[in-house]
Amino acid sequence: MSRQFAVFRLGNRTFGMDILLVKEVHRHMAVDPVPGAPPHLAGLMNLRGRVVTVIDPGVILGLDRKADEDSRQMLILKTAEEIQPFIRDGRLDRMEPGEDIVGLLIDGMEDVLTASASDMLPPPPHLTDFD
Repeated sequence: MSRQFAVFRLGNRTFGMDILLVKEVHRHMAVDPVPGAPPHLAGLMNLRGRVVTVIDPGVILGLDRKADEDSRQMLILKTAEEIQPFIRDGRLDRMEPGEDIVGLLIDGMEDVLTASASDMLPPPPHLTDFD
């Protein structure tokens, strides 16, 4: 069985996310900051009349960002309701989509990669539980 991953850049690193979690990709859009919010919460934006919480995973991971803020892109993730038909045992490989729309600020979308189960390795045993 094969799976597809959305491959994107944060700083000089490359990451992947199960394509089933991704709703759409946009150019960086206007984000309104939230006073007193933690640094990784970039703010809120309006996407076709719906409020989207925008998170900057580069801040969470402490990455040096080289991309100009205007050239960044936004990965809009699916909500739990939108992904429900694809969830196995209530979860999608440790991912638990929320009820609200979330956008991730990324430095650039690379590609969609298809990988077979034999190409994937489990996480190292010391990474058993993390936030």
